[in-house]
Amino acid sequence: MDVDNGPLVLSLINRFINAYGDKLEGKFVKESAVEMKGGSRINFIFHDIFKRVISQIDPFEYLTE
Repeated sequence: MDVDNGPLVLSLINRFINAYGDKLEGKFVKESAVEMKGGSRINFIFHDIFKRVISQIDPFEYLTE
């Protein structure tokens, strides 16, 4: 690797890390995004799907006296 390419590589790594972090936090650069990704998807799964499934479980179903 040429020494002159160091700042370019560092810049690319920094941009990748920032974009990856934004996806994990559920931030979108494009306002036209219709599919949930990253943190917003995790949030949806936990607060909507998980909540619905847990509320359907009967905690006393397999208990006997």
